Amino acid sequence: MEDKRIKSALEIAMERAASMPGLTQEELAEQKEREYRPRGVAIGRRYLEGTLKKRDLQTELSKYQGQEGEIVKRAFLLTLNQSIRPENNSVSLEALEGIRAIEPTDNFDEIKRQIEDVLDEFGQQVEHQVGRYEAFEKERFQTLGISGSAVKPNLEESQAWQAELKRIQSEYDSRISKLREHLPPN
Repeated sequence: MEDKRIKSALEIAMERAASMPGLTQEELAEQKEREYRPRGVAIGRRYLEGTLKKRDLQTELSKYQGQEGEIVKRAFLLTLNQSIRPENNSVSLEALEGIRAIEPTDNFDEIKRQIEDVLDEFGQQVEHQVGRYEAFEKERFQTLGISGSAVKPNLEESQAWQAELKRIQSEYDSRISKLREHLPPN
């Protein structure tokens, strides 16, 4: 009698792999990487979104062992590493704490301090430039006959501000990127 149960995607994939002519070790490694990398990325995203707490990271990652565990852990750390960006201070700091919880390095505290300094400097630079561009936009409004205390320029609509913000982000992105190279999984 034929088994009528529904097969999982993993079972179907395993059957296909078994029926394929012998895969090379490299092809098998690539297949494992494709299968397990998204799991590490998902754990990283859940952590950064706050649905997975720092205290639960070890437990979550320990569900995967051996080569699969290394792939998941590397993808998790890479997700956190790439989330360290000047435009999102709180996510960057949370990512640093997640990296520290899973794989702190000898110089971690120094790298973290340097990243925090760059993040603070970025915030101050943006704040300073926002003031300049708001004043510039208010002057422009006045030349158009629009004035008053209730007038607050929307810098999100200002092409000049958006270009300046991109320039600032690019400068600080490169500084953060150099520091991220000293953090796992590199």
